[in-house]
Amino acid sequence: MVHFLFLWMMGALLQVCHATIYTNDWAIRIRGDRECVSRIAEKYGFTNMGQIGDLKSYYSFRHSETAMRSTVSNTQVSVSVATETEVEWLQQQVVLRREKRNSRANHVFSVNLKSENLPTAHPSNQTLHNDSMWRNPWYHSGMNIGGAWRRGFSGKGVVVSVLDDGIEREHPDLKPNYDPLASRDVNGQDDDPSPNYSSAAASNYHGTQSAGTIAAAAHNSHCTVGVSFHARIGGIRMLDGDVTDMVEAQSLSFRPQYIDIYSASWGPEDDGATLEGPGPLTRLALENGVRNGRRGRGSVFVWSSGSGGLRGDHCSCDGYSSSIYTVSISSSRSEHLEHLERCSSTLAAAHPGGEGMVTLGPQKSCSRTTAASSLSSSVGAGVIALTLQANPLLTWRDVQHIIVRSSKSHRLPDPDWSVNGAGFRVSHLYGFGLLDAEAMVLEAQRWRRVPAQRSCVQEDPQISRAMFPGSVLTSVFQSSGCSSRVVFVEHVVVRLSIDHRRRGDLSITLTSPSGTESKLLNNRPFDDSTEGFPAWELMTTHSWGEPAAGGVDSEDQRLVL
Repeated sequence: MVHFLFLWMMGALLQVCHATIYTNDWAIRIRGDRECVSRIAEKYGFTNMGQIGDLKSYYSFRHSETAMRSTVSNTQVSVSVATETEVEWLQQQVVLRREKRNSRANHVFSVNLKSENLPTAHPSNQTLHNDSMWRNPWYHSGMNIGGAWRRGFSGKGVVVSVLDDGIEREHPDLKPNYDPLASRDVNGQDDDPSPNYSSAAASNYHGTQSAGTIAAAAHNSHCTVGVSFHARIGGIRMLDGDVTDMVEAQSLSFRPQYIDIYSASWGPEDDGATLEGPGPLTRLALENGVRNGRRGRGSVFVWSSGSGGLRGDHCSCDGYSSSIYTVSISSSRSEHLEHLERCSSTLAAAHPGGEGMVTLGPQKSCSRTTAASSLSSSVGAGVIALTLQANPLLTWRDVQHIIVRSSKSHRLPDPDWSVNGAGFRVSHLYGFGLLDAEAMVLEAQRWRRVPAQRSCVQEDPQISRAMFPGSVLTSVFQSSGCSSRVVFVEHVVVRLSIDHRRRGDLSITLTSPSGTESKLLNNRPFDDSTEGFPAWELMTTHSWGEPAAGGVDSEDQRLVL
């Protein structure tokens, strides 16, 4: 059975959580002052760990008499605390499975700072800097990053924080730009985001790689140069321990008035079977960020679009990269296309470098990577930092509009390219194309802020209908745009509920009033779940700029395998 709800330009994500490991941490919303919060914590044996990030009235409580990890929830404590009239909501936290988007290093090496100095040369694409590995300008091809630099943009004045396994703040390529005010160890509950390099965690330099891609310092004769080499760079260590909804929310709402850009290259497992998105706290953190962050202009969240193509995965089943609040970045590396996921939520692509590209390694070293698609979102964050330097007054939606208008498609061959009803070329693999840094900073300088976001929510009046094996179910929905409340489209979100005995057999296509087709979901061969889609939301950017009013078609298919 299937039921649809169409949302134009607005969406909230529902987590479908299969985790069964409970922690001794509770997230609690309390209506009251600090004295009230302390009283409730003490009465029920909790330690008040403080407010959850920037989320007002939400607190982290830890219960010492509850096991740190258990397959059974402590309902007795939850029920008791819920009797307090000031307690409006609470949730015992569960462990979530989150994985870093892969970036493997096949060679880690050190650089002799005395013997590897290269002379500063004239400002061409190849010789802008004297860093030891700069002769291999890995991410410049086609993205016009050098063009943005020559116009004086280097990310100066912009603050970026990498949400990952930590960053090595003493690394020679990061130390000049490291910002302690943009850093936090959420796992260890202190202010030092340094990664754990014990033997069991020797690979914990994914965050350091990402940070270097964004903001490695220039002219220091070390590994490489970041896209925004004068940006301030911080790190939030949150993947090197139990990840919960509360950990994610703390990370995404850390100092939103100070941090401009949050960069994340992780998410639910790219196994072709997982269906997960932000929990209630993380969803609230994203919404709070875009509404209140950066003094009301909105935090910019940059996310990797996923690399589960070999497993038939689809980013519509990842509620982080498919959120309207995140800038979802794919990779333009042609030699690894099979790893990419074709999704209607991807906004653009970035070039993360070729084989053997140089990034930062552990313990002040450099590294050459063989799979760098996970760094595409980091390159994207760096380009957005250049853009915000060009115009610090841009809102989070302005940034997305500039990406749509300035990205280039001609360097990315793909038979999937189409032209939507507003004249934009768009692809399920690359979004609106390859980021163009120079075009973005120029567009930012002359940009006029878009009007306030308006949302239109309309329900499908049709009753639920049955689907049969091998059939196609088509739902035609007449959208009014809420009587012209929404004139042109940015994001389209479809909330649907489907009961199905094998979720992976389903594929869903949305056709807009202008005739643009968005593949909201592809078949997933490894998804054997019988749970279907319980009020799940699918998002497309492919109708960007089109009129909202008109007939909308949605097709659901069950293919016989």
